[in-house]
Amino acid sequence: MMIPLSEAQNHVLERVSNLRAMAVPLDECLDLCTSAAIVAEEAIPPFDNTAVDGFAIRTSDLEADPAGTVRLRVAGTVAAGDPPSEIAAPKTALRIMTGAVIPRRADAVVMVEDVIVEGDYITFSSPVSPGDNIRRQGSDITPGSLLFPERTVLRAAHLGVLASVGYAKVPVYRRARVGVISTGSELVDTGRPLNPGEIRDSNRHSLMAILSGAGVEVIDLGVIADDPEALRKAFVSSAADLDAIVTSGGVSVGDFDYTKAVLSEVSGGQMRWMQIAIRPAKPFAFGTIGTTPVFGLPGNPVSAMVSFELFVRPAIKKMHGYLDLHAPSLAATATNGYRRHRDGKTHFVRSLLEVDESGSLQVTSLDKQGSHMLHEMSRSNALAITPDGDGFDAGDRVMVMQLDPLTSRH
Repeated sequence: MMIPLSEAQNHVLERVSNLRAMAVPLDECLDLCTSAAIVAEEAIPPFDNTAVDGFAIRTSDLEADPAGTVRLRVAGTVAAGDPPSEIAAPKTALRIMTGAVIPRRADAVVMVEDVIVEGDYITFSSPVSPGDNIRRQGSDITPGSLLFPERTVLRAAHLGVLASVGYAKVPVYRRARVGVISTGSELVDTGRPLNPGEIRDSNRHSLMAILSGAGVEVIDLGVIADDPEALRKAFVSSAADLDAIVTSGGVSVGDFDYTKAVLSEVSGGQMRWMQIAIRPAKPFAFGTIGTTPVFGLPGNPVSAMVSFELFVRPAIKKMHGYLDLHAPSLAATATNGYRRHRDGKTHFVRSLLEVDESGSLQVTSLDKQGSHMLHEMSRSNALAITPDGDGFDAGDRVMVMQLDPLTSRH
């Protein structure tokens, strides 16, 4: 009996937990999620500094001649990184470079583009007010202010902010270590010709690549032949060392192979073999060995990748502490039709999602939708979500799950 997609997703997510929170070195935190609110301990900028190359002045010295021109003597230069200096004498200025400390008694900076240099003197006629071109201490961040709330996913800009206020380590949910295993005596890896009856293992390589993109530490567990003892050892030892295991094949209700039998045994009967009302990726298995989640994906290459997006990626996000677990659906206009028959399933149609010249999203369903057609999957960057029914026509609005970056349609 088929079950709804939402039921299967909930079954998985209810049995997956956040990983341990820990202090992780800043440069290892990309795409991880904060486990606590992050508060600034330093001011940004840490001191008053100039926003431009120019000349630091005292506005009290701005006495123009009848033509409206100000003339000041240049008494020195202040570079970024120099110690604090001072404008000591009246009617003087200091040449100053972007980021340098504002000299004592200076209260404005005139941009270099606005002055004329004549030997040791500058002249200018542009109006200047106190505070011009000065970045005040703490104008961006003040000590004690909230930088990022708990459960913030750290991107490149976040890491830059944290570096700017001195964070060497950040409290985050640690990165998951996930193993990928392929089972079956018929599977061989790349590097040698095929013998009769053998097929190349593509799923493991695709799944490792997707996992890497999902921000986990990927462990290649290789190909295990149909040997109960070898399978038992691989699953038990991996479950003791890793945060999750992903395998593919042998998950259909009618299947009976060594992998299924061994997983049922080592999970203590916790594996659930499901038939889900979707196409592709109808068969799916999930359970735990101890507390380690095990994802049994379909053997067909496209089905394995779609199953990953619907079940494994949301679970990884939960392990990492994310709040938004499921990929958002986007509305796009279909450029062609997709015909289907009523079968009680939601179809996830391999498609190309593009942005047209007006900035609108358009989706084109690809011709070959077989669950074994991995090459056609490589051409797609989205899945058109097609409820049970007759499909859709060109011009219809279709909900789409984006997989990869958009392309431009010109």
